[in-house]
Order: sequence, then structure tokens, then C-alpha cells
Amino acid sequence: MIDLRLLREDPDRVRASQRARGEDVSLVDALLSADERRRSSGVRFDELRSEQKALGKLIPRATPEERAELLQKAEQLKTDVKAAEAEQNEADETAKRLLLQLGNIVHTDVPVGGEEDFVVLETHGTIRDFAAEGFEPKDHLELGEALGAIDVERGAKVSARASTT
Repeated sequence: MIDLRLLREDPDRVRASQRARGEDVSLVDALLSADERRRSSGVRFDELRSEQKALGKLIPRATPEERAELLQKAEQLKTDVKAAEAEQNEADETAKRLLLQLGNIVHTDVPVGGEEDFVVLETHGTIRDFAAEGFEPKDHLELGEALGAIDVERGAKVSARASTT
């Protein structure tokens, strides 16, 4: 998972990584916006909660005339705090959801492109020439079915049955 601090400090690096992966670059800006909303709503909640606590300490010491006004203000603050907390929770969930969609940073040494653009860094031993040996290799599925270790049809039936229940 990407560290939000890295995202805030170097969003261009994260955008370049998304581009290299062939993924949506706009996700970076959406996440930055959601993170800012999450942080500002947290500050707002903390400020209101602090004001509410300070007001709670004033009410017992207030005169009867002041107390009615302070209680009314306390009720309004209670409503504001609940709304700010809901906003903070919603912003936090949005930021988390977007963060989970963001892929890890691609290492700078990784070449950009598809499988056809791969680069062999090193080989060990000699590569077998199956055609020269008169041998045609089989893939794992053919071998598994031939050995009775893999039953694709039965697996499909079990999977279909499990998805309907």
C-alpha cells in the first residue's frame, strides 16, 4: 500500500507509476483530493469537539440567565460535532477505498511496456532446443490432465455450483 505522505510529497512519481502500469492516472488526483478532505474534516471535528468540551466546563459555573444560552449553544455544537464526525468518517472511507485501488510504485529499473518489450537480464545454463531433440513440450494443464491430477470439467461444475449458493 502506498504511503500517503509519499503521495502528497511526490504525486508525479505516483502518476508515472500508474502510467507505466497502464492504470488510471486520474486516481492519483482523486486520492489527493480525498486525502485533503479527510485531513480537513478531521481538523474541523477536532476544533468543534474542543469547543464543545470548553463549553461543557463553562455551563456549571454560569449564572441562570447565561446557562440557558450556553445550553442552547451546546445543543447546536452537539449537532455540529455529529455532522463533522460523519463527514470525517465518510472522507476517511473514501480515501481508504481509493488508496486500495492504487497500485504499488513501479521500480525505476523496470522497463515500461508489454511482454513483447521484455529484456532478458541473464540466463543460467544452456536453453534446450526441444525441436532439435524431436520433442514437443506440453503445458502444465495438458500434463496435469494426462496424469489425472487436474480435472477442469469437474472444477468448472464445482465452481458453478458454489457460485449459485
